[in-house]
This record gives sequence, C-alpha cells and structure tokens, in this order.
Amino acid sequence: MGERNTSRQQTLAILSISPTGIITSFDNASERLLGYCAEEVVGTLSLAAFHDPTELTHRVAADTAKPATPATDEFRIIVANTEPGHTTESEWTYRHRNGRLIPVHLSISAIPDGSDHIAGYALVVQEIRGEIPSNEVLQHHAELLDLANDAILVRDLERDTIDYWNDGAVRLYGWTSEEADGAYIHDFLKTEFPQPLEEIKKIFLAQGYWTGELLHTTRSGDRITVSSRWTLLNNSHGVPRASLELNTDITEQKQAQEALQAAHEELEHRVAERTAALSDANSRLRVLSRRLMEIQELERRAIARDLHDEIGQALTAIKMNLRELGEQREYSRASADGKPLSDSLQILDQVLQHIRNLALDLRPSMLDELGLVPALRWYVGRQAERAGWTLQFLADEGMPRPSPEVEISCFRLTQEALTNVARHAKATAVEVRLTMGRRKLDLIVRDNGIGFDPNLIRTGARAGTSVGLSGMEERVRLAGGRMVIQSAPTMGTEIRATFPTSSGTAEAEYE
Repeated sequence: MGERNTSRQQTLAILSISPTGIITSFDNASERLLGYCAEEVVGTLSLAAFHDPTELTHRVAADTAKPATPATDEFRIIVANTEPGHTTESEWTYRHRNGRLIPVHLSISAIPDGSDHIAGYALVVQEIRGEIPSNEVLQHHAELLDLANDAILVRDLERDTIDYWNDGAVRLYGWTSEEADGAYIHDFLKTEFPQPLEEIKKIFLAQGYWTGELLHTTRSGDRITVSSRWTLLNNSHGVPRASLELNTDITEQKQAQEALQAAHEELEHRVAERTAALSDANSRLRVLSRRLMEIQELERRAIARDLHDEIGQALTAIKMNLRELGEQREYSRASADGKPLSDSLQILDQVLQHIRNLALDLRPSMLDELGLVPALRWYVGRQAERAGWTLQFLADEGMPRPSPEVEISCFRLTQEALTNVARHAKATAVEVRLTMGRRKLDLIVRDNGIGFDPNLIRTGARAGTSVGLSGMEERVRLAGGRMVIQSAPTMGTEIRATFPTSSGTAEAEYE
C-alpha cells in the first residue's frame, strides 16, 4: 500500500455527560479543542451545544426511527443505539467557541450504574485532520475509550464498589477489569486521602464534583500519586447513583516537585548559613573598625599631648635659654655676633607654632574640655582664615553635648570635609551648620566649589584608589549615623550627617 497523506490527530478529548446530556466532566483536551473552560460547561451546558446546529437539525429531521420528541430529539440522535456494553461511533461537526467548524470522530460508551440502567455516557472526541477515506475508518473503535492514558472508572455511590474499569486503569494499576469489578475501591487501591473521606464525600455530593491528589497502591505494590477528578452521575430521574473518576498518574511529577522543593530548602538553608556567617563577619568587622578608630583617637590624643607637653615644653625651654644668652653682655656687643642667635630664636618660634598646630589638628584639647560647638567654631574659623573662604557657621549654642563617639565623629567628618574642600573644591564660600532635634543631630558641610560625581568617587573607593569618602561614611555609620552626599560638577557639594541622640534611629528621623 502507498504512503498515506492524511492523518488523524492523536490527542483525545474525553468528557462525560449525564443520562439527559448535561456535561458532567470536561478534560483539558476538551478545553483546547472547543475553547471553553470546564467551569463554564460542567453542570450547565448540554452536549448538543457543541454540535453544528444545522447538521444536528438535518439529522433529527432525517431520523424516523422513533416518534419525534422535540425536547430530547437532538440528544437522542447523538447517543442513538448506545447501550451498556456497546460503544457507538459516528462523525460529526463540532463548533468551536469562536465559530470555527471542527470535523470530529465521536465514540460514545454507556456507563452502567450496576442495575442495568445507564448512569451516564463517556465520550472520546477526536478531531479529523484532512479527509479520511471510508476504508480508513477504524472498524474496531468500539473500545476507543480504552485508548485513553487516564484511568477511567465508575464506582457505585452507595457501596463504593467498582462498576467500570477501562484499559487505562488496567495499565496504570495492573488489575484486569474482571478482577476490579465489584471490589471495594478504597481497600482495593489502599487509598490515602488528603482529608477525611467523609468530608470529601460531603463536598462531592454538594458540588457534584471533586478534584484532588490521592495515594494508591498498584498490583505490584508500588505507591503512586494520582490526580483524581470525580464527577457525580445521576440516573434518568436525577438521583445520584454513581461516580465517574478520571485518575492521572502524577508520581514522577510529584517526585520531581519534591526533589525541587528539597533542593530549594537546601539552597535556602545554605543561603541562611552563608548570610549568618556574613552577618557575623560584618559584625566582627564593625567591632574591629570601631576599636581601631578608638585606638587611633587614643594615639592621636597621646601624640598631641606629647607634642604639647614634652616637645613643646622642651623647645620653649631652649628658646628661653637662648634669649637669656642673647641678653648677656658678651653676646650683644656686636650685631654680627647676635644675628645667628636671633635667627635661631625665629626658627624656634616657627617650630613651636608648627607643633602647636600639629597637636591641635591631631586632637584639639577644647573638644574634650569645652565640647563640640566651641571646637568646631574654632577649627572651622581657623581653616577659613588659612584658605581665605567666606565662612558661615551656624550652631545651636545651648545644645547639650552628644556622646563622645558622636562628638569625635562630627569633628573628624568636618575635618575631612574641609580638607577635601581646601585640596579639590576651589571654593570661595563654606557653610557649616550643626543642629540638634529631639531625637537627632544634623551636621551639614556645604561649599560652592566645582563639585564632583559621587558615583565616580565610590567606584574609585571600591577599586582602592580613593578611600576618603568610604572612610567618612564608615566613621559615621560606626557612630550609629547616616551620611548623604549631594554633589555634581560645577554645582558645589553638600555633606549631611545625621546621628541619633536618643533611642530613636537617625534613619527613622531623617526619612
């Protein structure tokens, strides 16, 4: 035989209907084929709603087998000759939600209710792609429902015994339909429910359907997880008689999900461990940084004291001795003999002044003795006088003294900021403002210089080529404060540091 040029789509849409034709289950393939969601059709629409109305009307008109009954004629034509144990097949034209006509092959099986009555119908709908020659129509499609991969079974609603067991159930569970027939389903499959069975039954009877995951045992003893969809089947009088169940094996999917969840939990555990380790390292680093700054301040204070007390006093004594020698008669007879001594005294004056400046820059004694405001006023005025800036210094004169840590942080920040202004800003005016509120202290250093791009400076700090800015930020942070820099080329620079003065945080006040 030659190669066939036509084919039938392999995906099967499976749905079920009540004895009167109302849709009772609607699987994913049915949704894709017809364009409706299961929630829209289950329990509300008749099967006839999917048929091409023109074709259905013609077939009803052409049927003369039984007296006309308009209310049921359309459904009777669709399920004609379908009886328990007998599957019918026919070709129809279905209509998609968007109006597109779909040629389909329809296989209908009657589902018994255990007492020789029909509890409903199971349908397999297969879209026809291309023309199928009549000799290609499957002669043995009577068992098309058994081609479905899902396990399809019907259980008696009162006894929970199995009345129908398709080949998909045979393949999934391992028992034949003869072995399953009449068995108590929950013992037969050793079912484990996600909640008590009585609660599930109440929901099922109230809503007419139930979906969930069940644990079943196969004939070989394997435990499998199935996605189970239950649909309530009523007899011709509308009385619930049976349950149609579609079970899909999702064991591999669940195992993959559990493996993924375990991997995710392990990853979260490792991230938590790394985060805790990093937090601990950062905490230790902050303690170390704070200790280093404390030691630095102690060293500065000690060096400033030595410069002032030891070296300064020694140089002062030398100066006094030289002046005394100069006053003696033998050294003052001729100006030529007195000039070297005069030069030495001048040099000593310069050295003494330089040492005093070094001592004050290292640690001004007035910071410890008088507090932050007088120390800042003196230092800022001194720097402005040296650099020739126009100065504006504003401070709350009556403000209480903050903690020593905040005092030294404010002073060092101002010192570093004004040093940068003198070196780089080319400024002509500087403003320093110190204000204290109920819960915070603000220090602002502002200039009218050439400005800079803070992002570039921070990039340099990360690369190790510029550490001034990061050092200022670190000092403020270690004192519990927060620093913000606003600057741009040609726009000047403003440095604002905010420190807490009570139990409240500077960040909360500042924002």
